[in-house]
Amino acid sequence: MRILHIITVVFIFLLMSSFVAQAQNTQRDDEIIERLIRLETQMAAMNEKFEIQMTAMNGRIDDLRSLVYVVLGGIMTLICGLLAMMGYVMWDRRTVITPVVKKTKELEQGFEDEKVVLWKVLKGYARVEPRFAEVLKTAGML
Repeated sequence: MRILHIITVVFIFLLMSSFVAQAQNTQRDDEIIERLIRLETQMAAMNEKFEIQMTAMNGRIDDLRSLVYVVLGGIMTLICGLLAMMGYVMWDRRTVITPVVKKTKELEQGFEDEKVVLWKVLKGYARVEPRFAEVLKTAGML
C-alpha cells in the first residue's frame, strides 16, 4: 500500500507541475498575443502614414508631369515659330529680290548714260586741248 501512496503522491505532483506549466504557458501566450496586437496597431499606423505619403507623392508627380507638358509645349512652339519664320523668309526673298534687281538695272543704265556723257565731255575737251588728246591716245582711250 505504501507503494500505492507513493505512486499517488508522485502522480499528484506530476499533475500539479503540468498545471503550473500550463498556467505559465497561458501567461506567455497572453504576452505574445498582446505583443501581436501592439504590432498590428503599429503596422496599421505605418500603413496610414504610408498612404498619406503616397498621396502627397502622387500630387508632386502630377505637378512635375504638368511642368514637363508646359516645357515641352514651349519648346514645340519655339520650333514651330522658327520654322514659320524660315518659311516666310524664303517666300519673302523673292519679293525682296525683285526691287533690288530693278534698282540695280536702273543704276547700271544710269551708269551707262553717265559713261556716255563722260566720254563726250572728254572727247570735247580733247579737241580743245591737244596735250589732253595725246594723253588719251597714249592710254588707248581715243
